[in-house]
Amino acid sequence: MDIQMPHLNGVEATRRIRAWEAAHGRASTPIIALSANVMAHQVESYREAGMNEVVEKPIDLSRLYSVLDALAPR
Repeated sequence: MDIQMPHLNGVEATRRIRAWEAAHGRASTPIIALSANVMAHQVESYREAGMNEVVEKPIDLSRLYSVLDALAPR
């Protein structure tokens, strides 16, 4: 989930997804924040919105694959 998107940022999109999941009794979809804004308070706000993990931009593919592997259902 890109944090800075037009019309609806990633934090708000994640909040809406989590609310929908809760309202419909659905399991949580893994959501990874993608952002260059990774100061501690920013990362905390992503996690508070319901994001599972954060991958910094520019994206290091080995880091992204590691996070995907950790969050992917088996």
